[in-house]
Amino acid sequence: MKVLYLAVVMFIGCYSCSVWAADKPDFERDILVTFNNDAARSSSAGLGAPYQHRKQYSLARKARRDAAAVATEYSLEEINHWPIDSLSIYCFVYRLPETADRQSVIAKLNADDRVESAQPLQSFDTSVSPRELYDDTHASLQYGLDVLEIAPAHSITRGAGVTVVIIDSQVDKNHEDLRGRVGNVREFSYKGMSKDERHGTAIASVIAARSNNALGMVGIAPEATLEVYASCWSSGDSRSAICDSFSLSKALDAVLDDPPDVLNLSLIGPYDPLLERLIQKAHDAGVIMVAASAAPQKNFPSSMQQVIAVGAMPIDDSIDRLPERTLQAPGNRILVATPADQYDFRSGSSLAAAHASGVVALLLAVAPDLSSESIETILRRSQVENAESIESINACDALNLAGIAQQCGR
Repeated sequence: MKVLYLAVVMFIGCYSCSVWAADKPDFERDILVTFNNDAARSSSAGLGAPYQHRKQYSLARKARRDAAAVATEYSLEEINHWPIDSLSIYCFVYRLPETADRQSVIAKLNADDRVESAQPLQSFDTSVSPRELYDDTHASLQYGLDVLEIAPAHSITRGAGVTVVIIDSQVDKNHEDLRGRVGNVREFSYKGMSKDERHGTAIASVIAARSNNALGMVGIAPEATLEVYASCWSSGDSRSAICDSFSLSKALDAVLDDPPDVLNLSLIGPYDPLLERLIQKAHDAGVIMVAASAAPQKNFPSSMQQVIAVGAMPIDDSIDRLPERTLQAPGNRILVATPADQYDFRSGSSLAAAHASGVVALLLAVAPDLSSESIETILRRSQVENAESIESINACDALNLAGIAQQCGR
């Protein structure tokens, strides 16, 4: 028994040495490879209070098999590994043979169905600047914060005192980054329809996720009051929800009972005369409406002049054909909250509209008398005048263009 125990200890010790106490990183030969880890089970590991809710995440059997097979087939040396539970993946550091071409191997791995992603292991210099205002764990993954210059904008306002209503699917208001951020929730979708929290939670998190809570992500207007008018339900698709004229008209009618400052409409459909009338009434009541804009053929309600239309800015050299008068904001590969304290990346004009709604809330917090037309003009000028991100609206420039006493500086 002692011999067996010693052998086990030696095996664990050697494994620890080879995996966790490996050689220093080789930025010429090391790569990061991730595998889907959705099947990993979590448990409390028998811990008592106050630690019983802390989960230990395992390496799922399929991910383990795939990782071992990939390492063998591509002659990779395993250096380190770690679960990234918020993205449901397991990440491995592998070292290539000295004679291997790293870019070629990465390309082959990215084409391998077993691999979720592959990239070089890259080095980063540490630095501190005035923009480093957040301790949120995933803030570094939110490129929209830089594009919109949210950090300097937050030195002036975080949206306090402004109410934003989203007409969308249900929202997981108990999500760690939305807890206490969602006020009134009203249901307008059909009884018996499958509830869907995914799209609504994503939109809510972009607009108003808590900031500096050492968790997750940063909302564009993290101190605005957020309300949810749930009018959409599961479409069967993994990422979208569906609404109709009836459910939306009920929600818009309720909006008119107590008009908010901002109304986010991250949805697109055909022209609808009933909804047009309700949107016109909301505009007359002083509600600033922001809607997603995409293909010209099916672009209601953003096609209305009373609505600020926002589409996704391109992230490469491609040119997306957006309808005339459409503003642009980050909408591709956006980090969002998903139900049950998870996070993921999503793309679409819905998320561009959410970014813009957050910026509108920042503007109204310091200049509450701005009209919808004035805000659209300011946002358009911020997009044109910002040399750093000319393809997107810019919160810092918008605040300066609003003529507030305190200037938003870089």
